[in-house]
Amino acid sequence: MNFLSAFEDHVAGIFGAARAPFSFKKLAKQAAREMEDQTLVVNGVNTAPALYTILIANDDDPLMAPYYPQLTREVSEFVKNNAEKKSYAFVGEPLVRFMIDPSLKAGKFSVFAENVDAPTLGRLYEEERAYQKGLSGQMNVVSPRPAPGRAEAQRAAADVAP
Repeated sequence: MNFLSAFEDHVAGIFGAARAPFSFKKLAKQAAREMEDQTLVVNGVNTAPALYTILIANDDDPLMAPYYPQLTREVSEFVKNNAEKKSYAFVGEPLVRFMIDPSLKAGKFSVFAENVDAPTLGRLYEEERAYQKGLSGQMNVVSPRPAPGRAEAQRAAADVAP
């Protein structure tokens, strides 16, 4: 079974009977493309980006929020498996995070991969843990986290790219 089929099977298991707001197969393919596009040669080593930001529509967040922990693990594993297949290295464990982009329509998403240094990646992991802890402390109340302005600018730039 290839990585994409395994990913699709795992995500289908996560959502069960619930209907996913978009294709996770497309999301996985986009993450892999972003990894390829952003991989750099650092000291003679192909270094894949370790930060993956998935922007989703505000309308999709309430459905997706309960699944974020599992989905981030699945996307991270998918990216790591693809990187391993190509002998790419990471500066640390890949971090996958979901953020809301108010300009996206329901059922749409964007994926951005970024190269960050190890200290920055560590700080972002701490921020994500604090955010997730805050979510888990609220009983069935999800406080949407807006996407940073830079990500929206990147998405706009990607829309005009060939």
